[in-house]
Amino acid sequence: MNFLNNLFSIESPDNLFSFLVVVSLIMLLIVALGYFIDNKKNKANTLKIFMLERAIKDLIEEFRTLELHLSEQKKLIQDYKYTLEKIDQEIARLADSSSGESKITMAIQMANQGKSISEISDATNLSPEEIEPIIKYHGKN
Repeated sequence: MNFLNNLFSIESPDNLFSFLVVVSLIMLLIVALGYFIDNKKNKANTLKIFMLERAIKDLIEEFRTLELHLSEQKKLIQDYKYTLEKIDQEIARLADSSSGESKITMAIQMANQGKSISEISDATNLSPEEIEPIIKYHGKN
């Protein structure tokens, strides 16, 4: 307690000045220490940011490459789809012509056997207009 009385007494301004200098030096050391610690953390964070930016750039490049591959795959799939649609159309056309030919062939055979227009129409689902020329040219006279 005597130290504090001596420190703040008017008779000893040297004590107060010394105390203020010591407190100022301690504060200066704390500020300098804080600056150096903060500077060290900033450098570490800057390095991490640089690494993250690099990783993001690499990811962007990978995504662009993947996008190009997907575009190529999409084009191939569209080409295959077009080809399959054409094949389906051809199959449908062949099936239609095949079933039509078999109906006509059946109608000719039935006309050769002497069947009537209504019997041939019921069996083949052909219209009488289609059956009449078949009977005319292939039917029994």
